[in-house]
Amino acid sequence: MNAVLHAVRVKGIASEAAIVDATGLSLGEVERELATLEGDELVLRRPSRKRPGWVLTEEGRIHHGAQLAAAHDDAELAAIAEHYEGFLAVNAQVKTVSAKWQHATDDAARFELIDRIETLHGRAAPVLERAGAAAERYGRYGARLGAALEKLENDQRFFVSPLVDSYHTVWFECHEDFLLTLGRTRAGEGSE
Repeated sequence: MNAVLHAVRVKGIASEAAIVDATGLSLGEVERELATLEGDELVLRRPSRKRPGWVLTEEGRIHHGAQLAAAHDDAELAAIAEHYEGFLAVNAQVKTVSAKWQHATDDAARFELIDRIETLHGRAAPVLERAGAAAERYGRYGARLGAALEKLENDQRFFVSPLVDSYHTVWFECHEDFLLTLGRTRAGEGSE
């Protein structure tokens, strides 16, 4: 499966830097792959002042879907599904803490929420590490979530801001990746 194409699909709109973060590829590798994908009419650059980036074309969505369907055998999908259940065991709590963060008005409340997300991360990280054995990209989510927590100590945007690789942003992307891989929807599982 093409990692750059997958990152754009999971993110929806992705800058080159965001694709580097998601894939672990170098900027040069990402730029070359985007040029190839653009030439194949699978992605296009979205011109926007507010949120520029790369998006999939309709043909890109179809191509990605076919690649994803062929990317994992039944045993890998069963393992990913099992690890997804572990992810879901903390998903609602992460969403609740993230929502509370957006309404927290004082430092004491924010520090309490940071403590809570660190505890939840302690439960989620091993799940993603094990999922990474079935599909390497899930291990990267765990590393990205850990990096967001480290940055959160000095920059509060790393809790929920969509403008950086925040904890909530990475968590949302990981959830989207599980759903796409397993052929599920947020509405179908009640996690909109």
